[in-house]
Amino acid sequence: MTSVQEPPASQEARTEPAGPGGGGGAGRLRALAELPRPVKLGLATLFVMNAATYVAFPLLAVKLTTVDHASAVQIGTTLTVFLLAARLTPVVAGPLADRYDPRIVMAVGALARSIGFLGLGLGHGTAQLLVSAFLAGVGAIYEAPVSALLAAQPEPLRSRAFALENALLNAGVIGGPALAAALLAVGPRAPFVASGVLFVLLLLVVRGITMPGGEGGAGDRQEAPQSVLRHFKNVLGHRWFVGFWLLMLPWWFLFTQLGVAVPLRSDALADTSWISVLYLANGVVGITSILFVKRLHDRYGARLMPALGYLLVAVGFGSVAFGRSPWWLLACVALYSVGETVILFSSQLILASFAGGSTRASFFGIYAGSWALGGSVGNYAGSRLAADPLSHTPWLLFGAVGLVAAVVAALTFSRRDI
Repeated sequence: MTSVQEPPASQEARTEPAGPGGGGGAGRLRALAELPRPVKLGLATLFVMNAATYVAFPLLAVKLTTVDHASAVQIGTTLTVFLLAARLTPVVAGPLADRYDPRIVMAVGALARSIGFLGLGLGHGTAQLLVSAFLAGVGAIYEAPVSALLAAQPEPLRSRAFALENALLNAGVIGGPALAAALLAVGPRAPFVASGVLFVLLLLVVRGITMPGGEGGAGDRQEAPQSVLRHFKNVLGHRWFVGFWLLMLPWWFLFTQLGVAVPLRSDALADTSWISVLYLANGVVGITSILFVKRLHDRYGARLMPALGYLLVAVGFGSVAFGRSPWWLLACVALYSVGETVILFSSQLILASFAGGSTRASFFGIYAGSWALGGSVGNYAGSRLAADPLSHTPWLLFGAVGLVAAVVAALTFSRRDI
C-alpha cells in the first residue's frame, strides 16, 4: 500500500543548531518551552514511568531470591512473563489506541503497572507473582500512545521531542535505582510500594494530555475511525515498516545482552557491585551523547543512523573480547551506549516517518513485537553463549552480528530518504 510519508528531517531541522533545541543550555530550555503543553506532559510522564519501573525492576530477582526464596524456575518464569507481556501486549494496544481514546490505553497501562509492581513486592505465591508480572508487563502499553503524540508534531519539534524523550528515559534509569537505594533502608518491599504509588500518580495527569485528533483518538479529525483489524492491515502492508521491523531484530538481540552477558562478564571480572557501575555509565552516556546524536541527525538525517549505531554497538561489544579488566569492560559498555542512543533515537524518527494520520500508535505498538522476538532469542542465546563469562567467543559473535546488521542497514536505507 502507499503510506503517508512525513519526513522527520526537514531542511529547517537539518540546519538548526546542535542539541535538542539549539546551541547551549539557553537554547535547549527555549526548545523545551516551545513544545506544546500535551507534549511536555507526555514527556514528563514517560520520565516518571521509567523511573518508577527502575525503582523496582532491577531488584526483582534479588527480592524473589532473598525474601520469597523462589526457585530458579520461578524467577526465570516470572521474568519471562514480564518480558513477553511488556513487548506483545503493545502490538494489540497500539491499534486500540488509534481506534479509541488513547488516554484510556495510557490509564490502563499505568494502573496495570501499579498493581503489578505492588503485587511483585507484597506477594509471594507462584500464582500471585506470575499474575503480578503479567500486569507489570502490560503497563508497557502506555508508551505507544505517547510516542504517537510525539510523532504527530511537525519538524523541528518532532526531533526535539524525541531527543528529550531519550534523555528523560535515561534520566529515569539513573533516578530510579538512586531512589531504590534510599528506600532499601526501609525494607526490601519499599521500592515496589513506591513504584506502585508513582504509577498511580500518572493517572492524575493522563486526562490532561490532549492527543492528536482531539478527544476521540490519535488519528486526524478528518479521518473516519477504522477497525482494529484495518489498523493491523495498514501497518503490516507497509513494506518499509516490515523491512525495518526485521532489520531491528539483531538490535534487540544485542540490547538484551546488557542484562545477560554483560552482568555475567562483570561479575566474573569484579563483583556484583560493579554491575551497578556499568548501568550508571550506560545511563549517563545516554544522556550526554544525545546532544551529539541530535546534531548528527540535524546534519545528515536519520537515514544512515541505524547503520552507524550498529557499527558502534558491534565495536563496543566485540572489543570486550580483548581485555579482562573491569575498567576495559566499562569503556566498552560506554561505547556501546553511544550506539544504543543512536539506534533508539533514530528508530523513533524512522517509525514516525512511516506513521501518519490514524495509524501512529499502531506502528509504534506493532513495532514492539520486534523487541519481543529479538529480545527473547537474545535472552536465551546470551545466557548459553556466556555460560563461560571469560570466553572471548560470545563477544566476537556479538560484534559479528552488529557488523552484519550495520551493512544490511546501510544498504537498505541508502535507498530511502528519511
